[in-house]
Amino acid sequence: MFSSEVLAPTVEVLSQLAGDGPAVEFAIGTGRVAIPLSEAGVQVSGIELSHAMIAVLREKIGEDQMRVVQGDMTTTTAGENFSLAFLVFNTIANLLTQDDQVRCFENAPVSSRPAGASSSRSGSRNCVRYRRAMPGPSR
Repeated sequence: MFSSEVLAPTVEVLSQLAGDGPAVEFAIGTGRVAIPLSEAGVQVSGIELSHAMIAVLREKIGEDQMRVVQGDMTTTTAGENFSLAFLVFNTIANLLTQDDQVRCFENAPVSSRPAGASSSRSGSRNCVRYRRAMPGPSR
């Protein structure tokens, strides 16, 4: 999950999904995906439950460069009108019930633009895109 063979394609896909809009990562952790995505030109914000994880992230990138809100990803918001809300690798498994997993995606503050998407990748499964039912063409 940390190797460039895994991380680089993940950042590329997320960058394409975000398009020209901002993204929010649920369970941003220490920034292993968010920081390279930000360096690729995507404005990234995050939600993280662990103060210790946020402290490690802050050693790498300042508050002025990346907004991170401490809280539960099923209820906490980090802003509005993101073109992409995402969580990566096995993060969804941290939510132990299907109801919590659904609440997480319902909490995704994806804009009302037709291209707004949420994505998740768990284990060896392919990236799954969840689009809100919105009028208009999709990408």
